[in-house]
Amino acid sequence: MAKFSRSIITILLLALLPLSGSAAEDNTVSYTLTRQYGSVLFRVMQQQYLNLVGRFDNYAATLVMDFDDLSNSRLTASVQMGSLDMADGDVVETLVNSSAWFNAPLYPKSTFTTTSVDVTGDTTADFYGELNFMGITRPWTLHVQFYGGSDGKLEGSSIGMLATGSFNRTDFGLDQYLNMAEDLVSIEINVKFNRD
Repeated sequence: MAKFSRSIITILLLALLPLSGSAAEDNTVSYTLTRQYGSVLFRVMQQQYLNLVGRFDNYAATLVMDFDDLSNSRLTASVQMGSLDMADGDVVETLVNSSAWFNAPLYPKSTFTTTSVDVTGDTTADFYGELNFMGITRPWTLHVQFYGGSDGKLEGSSIGMLATGSFNRTDFGLDQYLNMAEDLVSIEINVKFNRD
């Protein structure tokens, strides 16, 4: 009887092993942004005749991709506001340091953290989250297009990302000089992530 009981237990354990292996197995991969070749841009219409463009040179992000279910993926990103670069250095100085604009000495960094993801295609998704800018946090959405990297597929050793979004600057307290620059600010992010 004891021998029969041990046989039953062995069979049950062997039957459970594949289930345990499947539960432990996932396709989640962590990536870190590399600034090589990348860009983080903003655009705002100035006085109805010029699309004013600025580029930030110091930024960072981490991306966790769930290749079994992209809706479980997450993005955390930050931009150093003092890293703004434009053709006119005087304009940069004003935008970065003026209390009417970015006020980088007081608010040196802007951040975005994903709270949920809506998959819109095989390689596209909307990343919903919270944008902290000028000390104010508001809901924000990034529309993301992924590109396969060096391995020629989304799960490769690198992933390219084109992300776009927009917000009204008055929502973040930037309510001056609306006769000079429009309320709507567009963001475009072109970056590459390498597998950790």
